[in-house]
Amino acid sequence: MLSYVDLSGRNGMIDAKRLFGRRLRSEWKFQYRVWKMAVDWTVALYIVIPALLVAGYQYVSWWRDMPGWGQAVPELAWLAGLYIACGFGAVRLFVEEADQLFLIRNAEWMRRLKLGGIVYSLSLRALASITAVCLVAPFLILVHGYDIPRLLLLAGLAAAAGTHAMLAGRILTLRLPRFLGWLAKAAASVVLGALFVTAAGHEAAPVWMGGLTVLLAVSTVLLARIRLNIAYAFYQDAAYESDQRMKFAALLLGQLVPKPSKILKRSKPLVLRNSRTVFRKRTPDRVLAESIFKSFFRSGTQVRLYVQFTLACSFGLLLMPVMVKWLFWLAISLPLAYWVKMYGKEVLGSSFVKLFPWKEEDRVKAIRKATPLLFVPAYVPVGFALGWTAYGLWAGLLLIPAGWIIGYAMGELLNGW
Repeated sequence: MLSYVDLSGRNGMIDAKRLFGRRLRSEWKFQYRVWKMAVDWTVALYIVIPALLVAGYQYVSWWRDMPGWGQAVPELAWLAGLYIACGFGAVRLFVEEADQLFLIRNAEWMRRLKLGGIVYSLSLRALASITAVCLVAPFLILVHGYDIPRLLLLAGLAAAAGTHAMLAGRILTLRLPRFLGWLAKAAASVVLGALFVTAAGHEAAPVWMGGLTVLLAVSTVLLARIRLNIAYAFYQDAAYESDQRMKFAALLLGQLVPKPSKILKRSKPLVLRNSRTVFRKRTPDRVLAESIFKSFFRSGTQVRLYVQFTLACSFGLLLMPVMVKWLFWLAISLPLAYWVKMYGKEVLGSSFVKLFPWKEEDRVKAIRKATPLLFVPAYVPVGFALGWTAYGLWAGLLLIPAGWIIGYAMGELLNGW
């Protein structure tokens, strides 16, 4: 217990290190338990391990035979994507709300704890940035002519830029109001991104990349000192630390814990803001199908997940061999159709819809009509990406009608579930 520990002199420093080590181990154990809840042995055996093997095989194949789409991606796109990937992360200080009872009174202990958290966070960010450089290395070396020394300089620059951006963003958040902080972070990110892309370009002299790396590293050290000296943000730090610790757990539990339904509640949607009809003929089943369709695309959460699913599948097709592309395209039709069908059933089970005496046959027909309407907008772009990347533009255009046909077929197939 802290109340029995000597806080003075050399022993205090040793115990402060032990406190940080204990909290770090506690963090790792907690996150391991959370991941273990999400990824049991069956998921690991049938999904995670095969996915890692396929990804590893694909990465090795890039070094042996560069795909055509990899040669078409410009250098600027790779550098911009690399910079964006380096900007994610959080500065963990491992402070807790209970520290206000005792630990906050000892400045040396608190400083030591914060320093350990900053070093840990920056190390993770640097390691992630270097990993991102390794992932894009085949394209930069084989297509854009980077050599090993230049790639090592790019890895150092990516690590320096990522750690600098992470620290600077957190300090701006603490020192400025919400809107001004967001505006300042956006401006700083754009400026740093422009410097990153300019210095890392193949035509730029290596001295510019090395100079910017050193400048960002020195600036990161200065920012770390500034962050250590911010003593007025204890409660913000404790709340932020709690949010970061529970980030993945909240995401996982949010899918398991039932929430009050927000379906068909009034809000200002991004799309379909008016109430124009989708079907010309007005029958009970068409009215219900229209309600499902409009409710889905008026839900910000559903649209965001829908777009993410489409982009992820389209990007995944870029990385696969031709035969695997076809299997993947057909395989994703089942979870996509099941997702939109389950959403339709949720709409039909909402309290508003239950106010009206709908017939069961109208509900069945409504699901049958709504499933293709929700299925096709995501499946058609994925099919277009398949045809375009595998055979060319005309093949992508020819696969668009196939997406409509599969959408209606899946709606009929899942209608009896």
